[in-house]
Amino acid sequence: MQHDYKDISHQFYEELKPLFINYLHKNFTISYDDIMDIYSEVWIDVYYNIKRGMVKKDTKWKSYILQIGKFKASNRATRRPYNPVSYDDERFDRTAFEKEYTEAYSEEPSIYEDPEMHAVLAAELSYIPDPCNKLLKLHYFDEWSMKEVADSMNYRSSRSAISMMNRCRKKLKDRIVNAIRGLGILDKSGRL
Repeated sequence: MQHDYKDISHQFYEELKPLFINYLHKNFTISYDDIMDIYSEVWIDVYYNIKRGMVKKDTKWKSYILQIGKFKASNRATRRPYNPVSYDDERFDRTAFEKEYTEAYSEEPSIYEDPEMHAVLAAELSYIPDPCNKLLKLHYFDEWSMKEVADSMNYRSSRSAISMMNRCRKKLKDRIVNAIRGLGILDKSGRL
């Protein structure tokens, strides 16, 4: 039977997210935003691997997705000291993890509702140069698929467009962080 990406993503996307976040956070020095970027990239890879018929019928999805994430994280972050964790560890308590995460972040002041922050974000989005400006707007605002973006912008493949999008997001993030530092909201370490 051929794997269907929609069925697999509906079944596992939300279920595996806390386990994925927890695993990468424990094993790599990597930010939450980077972990979420990697998680999105993993699902794009899963989609293309299924489409190309590169996934075995008896695939253990939890292991498969964590393995791809581990590979991507190792290319992007510093590995923490070895701490053997089973990919199929059923002892992971999703409720406790979500409660701990919610409590940790609910006490922090929200900078997302700050009008100065909105102005900085709008300005940096407006002035990021092409091709990043066009690529990010097509994908995030116009909600084009990466295939449509790649075709429109004459990239060799959607993978090339994804690679460029990742570089663009990093550039935009760096620009925003520098602008926020200029306002005195963040210190040099990136803390509020």
